[in-house]
Amino acid sequence: MAPKITPPKGLLVDIAAWQAEVMALPAPAIACGSLLLLKMHLWRIGPIPDDDVALARITATSPAEWKKLRKALEPLFIVKYGEWLREDWSDELEAAYEAVNKARQKSQKGHAARWGGRASGNATGNASGMPAGMLNIKAPLDQQPQPKPNPKTPKPGTNNFQPDFEADVEIAEAALGIGGAA
Repeated sequence: MAPKITPPKGLLVDIAAWQAEVMALPAPAIACGSLLLLKMHLWRIGPIPDDDVALARITATSPAEWKKLRKALEPLFIVKYGEWLREDWSDELEAAYEAVNKARQKSQKGHAARWGGRASGNATGNASGMPAGMLNIKAPLDQQPQPKPNPKTPKPGTNNFQPDFEADVEIAEAALGIGGAA
């Protein structure tokens, strides 16, 4: 059995073809959103089921809205074997999976060339083959150099109260002719 790979994150959309297809449908804005949600479902989750409850949920419509929308969208699909199929979407998805697999194979070849085949094909964070300088391992806290105290840094609590400040305020208020005893 082949290993399961993550579905492609990018969704291919031929914008001109998409607009031409959607604009021919009744309520093109709703149809466009629903069609896009169906395509995302196919790409991320899998086959689109021929089940009105599921289709309404996938397209984020109410059952009544889906009933109307189904009449417009169903002709765009081949409905058989309990699924909604589109050959063009299946071809796009297959091409995306091929691109993902091709990129994975290139990555594995590059990894093997760089590390000389010392690590396995699935990079799981094993740093055994990495040069020590790349590991950036720090010493335990009690063995790390401690910063030297700055003599210009005030000690905690020294600026909480300045006794000369109130005297300075009284002198300034007297000079201005304001303030005084309340």
